[in-house]
Amino acid sequence: MELESLHALAPAEEGGPLWVTYKLLEEGGRYGILCYLEGTAPDRPQARARLADLCPDREAAEALLLRLAGGKVLPAHLPDLIWELL
Repeated sequence: MELESLHALAPAEEGGPLWVTYKLLEEGGRYGILCYLEGTAPDRPQARARLADLCPDREAAEALLLRLAGGKVLPAHLPDLIWELL
């Protein structure tokens, strides 16, 4: 279930900025994050990242969501960054 969403304009190497959406998800009492680029084909592997079951604490998950949006993290980099943070 989606609990919260944030948006950010991230700089792109080619052309204008990219609109990125970050969503906080809850599944079975655990929290995860969905991150995707707006306006791109959903079958592009670099355009979407979903990480489920990241943590049991909503406050920690919300703080992570804010950090990702503030840093304008792109979906392609999300899994590696989460591994480094956790």
